[in-house]
Amino acid sequence: MSTELPQDVCLAELDQVTCRAGSARILGPVACRVQKGECIGVIGPNGAGKSTLLGLMNATVRPSSGHVRVFGADPWTLSEAGRCQLRGRVATVLQRNDYNPIAPLPARDVVAMGRLGFDGPFGRISGQEWARIDGILDQFGIAHLARRAYRNLSGGEQQKVQIARALAQDPDFLLLDEPTTGLDIDWQERLVELIDELSQNRRLSILMTTHAIHHLPRSCRRVMLLREGRILFDGDTASALTPRHVGEVYACPVDIIERNGRRYCLGMQEGQ
Repeated sequence: MSTELPQDVCLAELDQVTCRAGSARILGPVACRVQKGECIGVIGPNGAGKSTLLGLMNATVRPSSGHVRVFGADPWTLSEAGRCQLRGRVATVLQRNDYNPIAPLPARDVVAMGRLGFDGPFGRISGQEWARIDGILDQFGIAHLARRAYRNLSGGEQQKVQIARALAQDPDFLLLDEPTTGLDIDWQERLVELIDELSQNRRLSILMTTHAIHHLPRSCRRVMLLREGRILFDGDTASALTPRHVGEVYACPVDIIERNGRRYCLGMQEGQ
């Protein structure tokens, strides 16, 4: 699916977009652009609108007002087939990916789901494609999990399988929705390093949401700060991750320390 895109191509653009659920405003108005090759962090507390922002960019959430363009097209003026084709260029890894426990899929089949829609009905993937899927499993260091039931894997192993599935899709744009949620410290660090490798070495365009700034990879050069559905700041990482800006997002005093190219947020008591 992925094609060689010009460096200055706009992958996604939101123009004064608002999303509502009934009378409640979930997000907006927001305006932003994502260019090819960027690794962007989206920081904010729970309920800030981070997942809704991703839903707009992968054409699964329809805006209440404003305009959305993904690869230059408004998804909601396309046919359903056109929207599905566009979504195929954007891979999304959610916080949770549950599968029917009655059908305990092996990890290899979950990764193969990334090819659905490209190679015909599931189960008819070519031998060449299966070899490619096995190569992705090997690259991610999870080939030994290929035959194991996905539901029986650890949280970290499941997230690796999900990112492998996303890469099997051969996307132009990767969206990660709080990918380290619920993982122990070791797996959090492994996933941060994996995301960094995808950004730096594979030059994949990535937008990643999190509520923990130390989960941003070193290659993250731009950060959006969200609170109550609004973008409070959008700019370079060093300028975004200051005690003033992060404290405003979380509505409490904080301190920011840097170590080995990554930043950490420490809560502080008033007057400390």
